[in-house]
Amino acid sequence: MATVEKLREMAKTLDLWNTAMGRIDITDENVSNMEYLYHIFNSEIEMRKAKKKDTIRHESHLPDKTFDHSKITKGLQWQLQRAEQIDFRNATENFVIVGDCATGKTSLASEIGGYALAKMAKVQYISQEDLLLAIRNQSPRWKKILKSDIIIIDDVFHIAPTDAELTTFYKAITFLSETHSLVIVTNRKLSEWKDMGADRHLAETLRKRLMANAQLIHLK
Repeated sequence: MATVEKLREMAKTLDLWNTAMGRIDITDENVSNMEYLYHIFNSEIEMRKAKKKDTIRHESHLPDKTFDHSKITKGLQWQLQRAEQIDFRNATENFVIVGDCATGKTSLASEIGGYALAKMAKVQYISQEDLLLAIRNQSPRWKKILKSDIIIIDDVFHIAPTDAELTTFYKAITFLSETHSLVIVTNRKLSEWKDMGADRHLAETLRKRLMANAQLIHLK
């Protein structure tokens, strides 16, 4: 039901301050005109929301992939339902997704990212290789990552890192996990992480740090 108050609130949202502050009198209009204005304002607001959602999804670099729900377990279904309820702008939650190639790891990570975007959280999807490159170059992408709410890091340990890369990755994860939600995507079993690089202790410490406060999702 259209009311003067609702129309003025919509005008405020649209930065139509003359209408919002009552400088343009809409109270003399008949009901049909008010309903029409309500429709116009509401349509404009919804179009702006849709455009903003498209923009933030594009900026997130999320892959355009759809996760196949047909074979998920009840446990995974519960995890996804819980993830969908998280407000990643105001809460942190970590996920580690492990599985062989073609098990849907990236598409599942994208779905979790989609949950965050639906609540207008800032999302960044990036591979481990590109993350290390962004850190090394202190690129604009790294600055976007720092401003995001949830970071999805794919292909973790897909290729064994050098000792320098392992150290950089450990420091980045330690730093980012303090204020951001993380989704780690890997095809390496967690028990194999200690074999990533010469510094077995550092790799094992990284695994323990991540799993101390993360939900493990194992896809088969």
